[in-house]
Amino acid sequence: MYSPEFRREAVAALKTSTLAEVAANTGASPSSLRRWVGRSDLADRPRSGRPPIQDTADQVVEALVATAGARISGKDYSTRALAEATGLSQSIVSRSVRGLTVPLTDVGGGRELSLVAAGFPLLILGARTEDAGGEDGGGGPAVPPRRIQRRIAGIAAALRSAGVGRWAQRFDSEHRQVPTDNLLELIAAGGSDRFLVFDPLGEVPVEVVAESDSRVEVHRDFAEFLEALKDLLAGCQDIPGSLLDLLSARVRNGLEGVLWRDSVGVDASRSSMSSDSMEISSWLPKETRSITEHLAIALREEIIDSAYEPGDRINPRLLSRRMRVPRASVDAALRRMVDDKLLDGSRGGARIPLITTGDVLDLYAARMAIGEVVLRSLSLRPQRYLVPVQLALRQVEASAPTRSGIDVEDADLHYQQELARASGLRESARVFEAVTLRLRLFISVLQLDYSPASDRIVSDDRAMFAALSRGDAKTAIEVWRGKVDNAVRHMAGLLGRRRFDQELWTQLTRSLA
Repeated sequence: MYSPEFRREAVAALKTSTLAEVAANTGASPSSLRRWVGRSDLADRPRSGRPPIQDTADQVVEALVATAGARISGKDYSTRALAEATGLSQSIVSRSVRGLTVPLTDVGGGRELSLVAAGFPLLILGARTEDAGGEDGGGGPAVPPRRIQRRIAGIAAALRSAGVGRWAQRFDSEHRQVPTDNLLELIAAGGSDRFLVFDPLGEVPVEVVAESDSRVEVHRDFAEFLEALKDLLAGCQDIPGSLLDLLSARVRNGLEGVLWRDSVGVDASRSSMSSDSMEISSWLPKETRSITEHLAIALREEIIDSAYEPGDRINPRLLSRRMRVPRASVDAALRRMVDDKLLDGSRGGARIPLITTGDVLDLYAARMAIGEVVLRSLSLRPQRYLVPVQLALRQVEASAPTRSGIDVEDADLHYQQELARASGLRESARVFEAVTLRLRLFISVLQLDYSPASDRIVSDDRAMFAALSRGDAKTAIEVWRGKVDNAVRHMAGLLGRRRFDQELWTQLTRSLA
């Protein structure tokens, strides 16, 4: 394809040379030269027909990846899954994803993300370097490099889809929701953190950069900023899922007013690893909760946040930092969880257990049996023992309208645990709690979403409470069996490949009828 400059030079040469001479000297055909002479404009003309497939694929893949959140690390967002979802070839999808991230060989470093803040016209990322030390010290990723590689793509896609690259074309006062001085204060308060800033309008004072001792790196060109951002993220030990969830939720708002710090999405409706989230998930009594129980609850959040998969090794240093408890306590708690079969310790360290269909059926059969004993006992007790259960039911009813799967799950398990406590059967309640710990782990690993079933959960819990209030154990148990049956079918179905084993499930629960 000839450039406009080439065409102009060839046409100008025709004024002093023959058509044959210009064709021989330039390599252009005589017919092209005649056509160019007849044109008033020698600039490139728009091409008609189908647009380049790769450009279209880039836009489609970018839109999907931008809203994936922490799920970007899962199988649903592999290049094969994206190709199947879009109808594009896997090679084309792979090229699109590669354009959003970095090569796997570039991943690895000792940085830790500490801050992400956005408000037109500034976008700020803060990172600190972890001190090396211990077997899991700094110097390498705390999670599998491929997971970081995918999460880089998720963040890059979110920034592009949110229109951050078009900030330079906005009017100066358009959509300015966060005062620039507030964003600059975050840099000033960052201590020794390194900051990467996208500043298309030149709002960062020159003295801030000059006095930062190379801590602040400012870019006005979005493409350059995006490459620097990929490099910074590639050098991180982990990219928390709470950040991806927050960005994916705010893509349509242009990331206005986003503020995220130290694995806690301040603007998110639900933070992933904060002390507040520990309180929200506290279905165990605070005064009797051990470090192991703390860890079991926090580990569920960590699995979702870092997208751990079956067989992955738990990083105790990372968990210690996020829980803000001593490393020795975390190590001891992980060993206890291995002993209790909550985690797999067969290959050294503590790993997420491999979950089979048989494991799911076994767990729910045990839960169904214990639940029936609990409900029979509770139906015989005075009404005053149902007060904590009623309060827990109100939490379930309050969580359902939010359509948050995590909130619905927490509230429902809390309600079930209050049923066990109120039964007056200490051993049954203790075993029920142990089974609940394992159930939480299963739910996290399989990434179950309870939001579509929220109405059914509320209906079942109300029906059980109403039956218990009447002392009607038979009806309460019927509702409980239906509730467990629905849950086990849903969970077993997510294991893929193998269908729900109806025969085995019937054999395990037949004697309970």
